[in-house]
Amino acid sequence: MKNNYHTSIILIAIVLILPLCVSAQNALLKKANTSFDNLAFIDAIDSYHKIINNGNGTIEVYQRLADAYYFNSDLENAGRWYERMIEYREKLLKQDNEIEEFDPEYYYKMAQCYRHLMKYDQANEMIVHAQGLDVDDSRAKRLENHLNYLEDIEKQSGRYEITNFPENSAYSDFAPSMYNGKLVFSSSRNNRQTNVKNSHWTKQPYLDLYTLITNDSLHLSYTKKFSKQLSSRLHESTSCFTGNGSTIYFTRNNILKGVFRNDSLGVSRLKIFKATIDDNSKWVQIKELPFNNDQYSVAHPALSPDEKELFFVSDMPGGYGMSDIYKVTILEDGSFGEPVNMGGEINTEGRDTFPFISKSNRMYFSSDGHLGLGGFDIFMVELTDEKQKIYNVGKPVNSIYDDVTFIVNEDTKKGYFASNRVGGRGDDDIYNFREIKPIETKCNGFIDGVVLDKKTKTLLREAAVIVVNKNKDTIYSGSTNEFGAFGVFVDCNIESYKVFVTKTAYKSSIDTLILNNSSPYVKKELLLENDVPSKGVDLAKLLKLQPIYFTSNKALIRDDIAQELDRIVAFMQESPTVKIEIGSHTDSKGSDAYNLKLSTKRATATANYIISKGVDSTRVKSKGYGETLLQNKCSNGVRCSKEEHQQNRRSEFIVTDS
Repeated sequence: MKNNYHTSIILIAIVLILPLCVSAQNALLKKANTSFDNLAFIDAIDSYHKIINNGNGTIEVYQRLADAYYFNSDLENAGRWYERMIEYREKLLKQDNEIEEFDPEYYYKMAQCYRHLMKYDQANEMIVHAQGLDVDDSRAKRLENHLNYLEDIEKQSGRYEITNFPENSAYSDFAPSMYNGKLVFSSSRNNRQTNVKNSHWTKQPYLDLYTLITNDSLHLSYTKKFSKQLSSRLHESTSCFTGNGSTIYFTRNNILKGVFRNDSLGVSRLKIFKATIDDNSKWVQIKELPFNNDQYSVAHPALSPDEKELFFVSDMPGGYGMSDIYKVTILEDGSFGEPVNMGGEINTEGRDTFPFISKSNRMYFSSDGHLGLGGFDIFMVELTDEKQKIYNVGKPVNSIYDDVTFIVNEDTKKGYFASNRVGGRGDDDIYNFREIKPIETKCNGFIDGVVLDKKTKTLLREAAVIVVNKNKDTIYSGSTNEFGAFGVFVDCNIESYKVFVTKTAYKSSIDTLILNNSSPYVKKELLLENDVPSKGVDLAKLLKLQPIYFTSNKALIRDDIAQELDRIVAFMQESPTVKIEIGSHTDSKGSDAYNLKLSTKRATATANYIISKGVDSTRVKSKGYGETLLQNKCSNGVRCSKEEHQQNRRSEFIVTDS
């Protein structure tokens, strides 16, 4: 089993582990639990195996054994015992035994183990199970919204050439940083003092900072400890430096003036320290940062390019998960502002850690909460992007193992990262890389739409189209062309778009379209259902036409009449199954015969106009009614006002067939 050291300093919320009664019935269980609670996972693993071999396995024993493997990054064995725990729990449930409520976090741990084994379908199933217990977890929502995440990772893959760093040791080597052109990194390759014990977590020597010394003329290189002044009897790990090399920020166990400190649970928390270099090239004024705390960890510093902000990782209260990435402003006088959480797009309920900020303000970090290949994957987010789109950097940098502590020089396209993958020289190994093509952050998508009548499949021109992204921003507002088509260029990183289509005489429609890196082009037929009026409906009222008044004793179609009739024409073109009868009515002034003749002429003129605009003549009938269908009492011989007579002078467009 590989005892990967970096897991011991990746911030893990040990307090989230389900409690196990320490007043166990036998000494072996008490010993195992004590080792586990003291983070001595190697010893705990040995003891829990003895308990199981004696036939005394329980849910808690299986769970803690799996956790011990998990926290040492042995996901294969962790998954084996998580499965045993779940199987044993289900067995007890079938026997109607009362057991504690199941923590959904174990489904997420199982998902990570399955990913490590490249069983991605089973990993997804575990997250679905977890979602059933805790619907608010962002990890489940990320999977729901990105079911094709493996395709996205594959598209970003093949961008790096990697080689194993030649100065790796048989122990843990990771956390590279650059200081005055030299590589500085963390390693547990040997003890500082012969009387200092190994880390009880991993059984390896404690970490110290090392640097690579090269002599190009002699083609020689070797490593040596970076600084005696910065070394303590416990861990020193992740580091970063100001551009002028005068200041270092680094991670160290909670130790002050040689005194080792634990929190209230007996856990040695991590802190960030700062030091400056003096004229004798010695690191002096070693001070811890003011936002450190004895009750939680603050670790893994990274400076912004302008050195005005310090990024770090913490499991302080109020975060999103087991460890979150924060930033804090470095004020002009050298003091610090208040730490700010980087937010829920970057941080997850899992472990988000090891930030590095590049020259172009890209933050690279490791996470087991975002969708990846297994273990910790390395991700990138552009800090200038308000939407904080997260990108997996792809293979071969990422693997089914833990891939962490990524740094890059964007000018040379070269950098380093660490991994505990198979084939290395030790546990965690540092790898050199060269970027051969940039990460794809742009996704130029296109929506190619056509609007059709749902029943007749007729192309519908001049249909109003509005396209809205998932942030409810309108990115397109227009109409279909003569072929019923429209096209919109979109950012397919946004993925989800809603398309609203409206047209006179049709029911409005809303369609949701999904685009992504794998499918940036969508061709879509949008079908509108004809909102056909029933028989007997007057289109003049339905379309709210202005009253149609002919010149006295005339049947000529004036411009104002034509404008209203054009709306009837448009409706009938949009509703090809509708047939109408045009009825023309007069008031009672004049003789009955004259009024009937005049109304017939007006109805005919109206029909001819509509037919002249392209409406089939079989769909339009006309009839003059004269004064036979008055709307009020104003018949022959009845005194009425002008307004009352006007009510009877009207044109109707009655639907006869739809």
